[in-house]
Amino acid sequence: MAIETSDTCSQTTTAGHGIVHVELPAGNVDKLCAFYSGVFGWEFEDAPGMATYKMAAPEGEDGPGFAIFARDDPGQRLTNYVGVESISEHAEKITRHGGQVVHRFSVPGMGHGAITLDPEGNALGIWQPDPDATP
Repeated sequence: MAIETSDTCSQTTTAGHGIVHVELPAGNVDKLCAFYSGVFGWEFEDAPGMATYKMAAPEGEDGPGFAIFARDDPGQRLTNYVGVESISEHAEKITRHGGQVVHRFSVPGMGHGAITLDPEGNALGIWQPDPDATP
């Protein structure tokens, strides 16, 4: 449902940039995976090369992914990732519109990402799939 608050916030489409991944930090990764498995039937698997990062595909391979990882900081919160065509292009747009890029990264064989903050300080991840990605 769209709530009209201004001309720039009344759009009901996302211009092809939907949520592609959700990350949830946890104090106890296995316990939280068991919770989501029990409630929704999701099956979690270890992410390649990341011992404390578990991934599930609740909507199948084409739907958004869901991950639970070991919390690094007590202030860490859930992060949604929006799919983009270019990390560099969208990082520049985020900065130009008052946000900031906190961290860029690559996941070998999967893609490139960045953690950003919007002008209100909310975390927003951006993700560019790239099967040829290297660290």
